[in-house]
Amino acid sequence: MSDIERDSLEQLLKQAAPRPVPAPGDEATARAAVREEWRQVTSARRSRRRVVQYAVAATVLLGVFGVLNVLRTPPVDIVRVASIEKSIGSVFVLGDQAELLEVNDEMQVFSGQTIVTRDDAGLALAWGNGGSLRVGANTRIDFVDEESVFLVAGRAYFDSMPEAVVADTTAFTLRTELGDVYHVGTQYMGEIVDDTLIVSVREGEVFVDGKFHESRISSGYRVSMAGRQQPSVANVSRSGEAWEWVHNAMPPRNFDGKTAYEFVVWISREMGLEFEFTESAEATAQNAFLSGTIRTEPAKALRAWLASADLDWRIDEGVIYITD
Repeated sequence: MSDIERDSLEQLLKQAAPRPVPAPGDEATARAAVREEWRQVTSARRSRRRVVQYAVAATVLLGVFGVLNVLRTPPVDIVRVASIEKSIGSVFVLGDQAELLEVNDEMQVFSGQTIVTRDDAGLALAWGNGGSLRVGANTRIDFVDEESVFLVAGRAYFDSMPEAVVADTTAFTLRTELGDVYHVGTQYMGEIVDDTLIVSVREGEVFVDGKFHESRISSGYRVSMAGRQQPSVANVSRSGEAWEWVHNAMPPRNFDGKTAYEFVVWISREMGLEFEFTESAEATAQNAFLSGTIRTEPAKALRAWLASADLDWRIDEGVIYITD
């Protein structure tokens, strides 16, 4: 507002007649009426706010119920997926209250259970659909369902045909946070090492469906998958130190009525070796019948059981040579 306009307004106000002053009683009545009107207005506003707040809360609650209803899945049946054949050292199953319960041989394992091993441990399980599952030291593995397990940490080994008999492929998938491993009649080892999935194949073939890449590898090869890096494939020995823990966890096998030849076929697969008989030694093995259950590691079993059949042996460059 300019100075001229301000002066004009001042002159206009001076010319206006004085406003009448209300009586003290009338002024008090007017103030009380204004206060009551204000109280009613603000009360109505608060009520409306409460209604809106309740409506918003109800909407959110209904939304939550709706999401939960969508996410709710039918209850999953708990089924037996494996049975423990042999345990070494400290092996535990995670209880309902997250407590660790020590396992025992011949214990049944059900879907939804978790097994944990310490650094001195090993475990052999008979997989429900056929095959042998072995768990190494410092490992945590979740048993998902009849066809899969989830390797959280550590290492696991699967043999789809432990009896060395040609059969239908056993349904088994090794799942991990870094990818899933599918097999085609095989022996393989899966490990989680420093956020890397390592799969080594002893026999047959596996398909690794990684988080970012895929890879198909066969006997004598190993693939490593780490994040978005391209998979690294290398040769791997089918026997030796890397597989020793698998041998130590070998479950008992009953050989009553079986021949020494059948024993050699089986033990060679357990050790990741080929075998070769001399002609006379093969005839001896075919006619030597065994009795008892193997409970020791493969090398000790090979020495003791072939000696009982009057057979000698040596291992040279991945082959068991057997003579009389």
